[in-house]
Amino acid sequence: MPFRSAGLVLFGLLSLAVPSRAGDLLLSSEVVASGLTLPVYATAPAGDERLFVLEQNTGRIQLVKAGEVQPTPFLDLSAQLLSGGERGLLCLAFHPAYDVNGRFYVTSNVLNGDLVLQRFLVDPLDPDRGLLASAETLLALPQPFPQHNGSMIAFGPTDGLLYMSTGDGGSFNDPFDNAQDLTSLLGKLLRLDVDGPFPYGIPAANPFVTEPGARDEIFAYGLRNPWRFSLDARNGAVFIGDVGQGGREEVDLIRPNSPGGQNFGWRCAEGTLCTELGACACPEPQLVDPIYEFDHNEGCSIIGGYVYRGSDIPELQGTYFFGDYCTSRVWSFTVEAGVAVEVQERTLELSPPGGSLGFITSFGRDGRGELLIVGYLGEIRRVTPAPLVADCDGDGISDADELAAGNAFDVNANGVPDECEQLLTGTTFVEGQPAQLDLIGAQPRQPLAWFVSLRGIGPGPCFLGGSICMDLKPFNVGGPAPDLLLLAITLADASGAASLPFIVPPGIPSAAFQVLLANGQNSSKSNPIQKLVQGP
Repeated sequence: MPFRSAGLVLFGLLSLAVPSRAGDLLLSSEVVASGLTLPVYATAPAGDERLFVLEQNTGRIQLVKAGEVQPTPFLDLSAQLLSGGERGLLCLAFHPAYDVNGRFYVTSNVLNGDLVLQRFLVDPLDPDRGLLASAETLLALPQPFPQHNGSMIAFGPTDGLLYMSTGDGGSFNDPFDNAQDLTSLLGKLLRLDVDGPFPYGIPAANPFVTEPGARDEIFAYGLRNPWRFSLDARNGAVFIGDVGQGGREEVDLIRPNSPGGQNFGWRCAEGTLCTELGACACPEPQLVDPIYEFDHNEGCSIIGGYVYRGSDIPELQGTYFFGDYCTSRVWSFTVEAGVAVEVQERTLELSPPGGSLGFITSFGRDGRGELLIVGYLGEIRRVTPAPLVADCDGDGISDADELAAGNAFDVNANGVPDECEQLLTGTTFVEGQPAQLDLIGAQPRQPLAWFVSLRGIGPGPCFLGGSICMDLKPFNVGGPAPDLLLLAITLADASGAASLPFIVPPGIPSAAFQVLLANGQNSSKSNPIQKLVQGP
């Protein structure tokens, strides 16, 4: 398959995304809320010290104060919600004049499966309570399939208009070509004036208001599943994380003051890869290339993030953060002349020591504009500057001193003791060819159990009386076959590193791996990785 372009975006661009180097700004993260049930978004009105967290399947907008989830949710939409899979409670946006008019907006899937945009009011007598009875449905979109709903909503910082993303309606290859169809609102970025006549007004500057047959709400199109997008709080630039199908995950950019009308290519193209689907030509000058993309050897479901405009870390001003759901990885870059530069992977810095970010479902901003990371396993973390003296294992001895004294190993020479990383990586997987998994961060001579799942990354079986649970989906829970396949049991070498070479078998499209580091009740696990198998 041909690429859409060879010059603007290169396949495998993530090879440039390296961990922070000596002299770079180092980051960390801190827990601001935990114990939530499958959270998918966190936000707050400007200047508000509270945090509002959406739980996808319960239908609750939970209220967090001083790190504590309150016993009564801000709003409970469970009675109207259809949840499961990609459906449920999806997003929340507060009106720019929320402190005056009390209006907030929610997207969700209602009982008939429609994707709906609703407006609610806060209780004028109780700021911790949204009024369910105030609900007004502004837009209802029938969904032909359960997947690819979108649906992010956010107000533009420069125009005060509401932007809303919609997926292509689901299934494989967008069978109805919704994303390219300007008579459909699916597979689009919409721009609405919710202060206009009910249910909403059409901004006069929307790009298709004069095109016969086209929907006036559309601001940009050619999107597959733009689960999360954001607008730069300083200049209104739009960054869209569009989830790919089988080959590419992409970040799309709409520059500040753009008139809109961009076609980001789906289903004619997935990232810069032409699919040979749909009626539009590819490559085609009218198709707008992503500003950044990666393939499924690096991740499998992009989570669009935010440009940092907080005040706690001034060195990060203008830096865009994004991640991946399947691998819980985080990267950042800045933009110069429409090009992503200074790409860095931030996963190790932002993950808790020896752990992961718990399947990232979203990024968010608190009331002060500080960056949040939402983990599907129930934890919300705030990005912070790293401590001035790095001590990843908390033993009171700095990492630098431990490495200098030879009391810790640093196989990958990144300045972080390997015991704090437990980093599992793998080479490229080609059918019938040698491949290798590599692990650092174990204890010298520690027993290692290497597991594989063909179903991918997700909640997996638990061992040791439930004290440790794997992040690999089981093959068939309760069936005659094992939940996971044990590839091998090996020992780490004297530096706590280990490798597992093998030949990639035929007929496997992808595989997910994780290592159990055995140490009795103190056993731990590596990060999970998923590898796409390429043809011979």
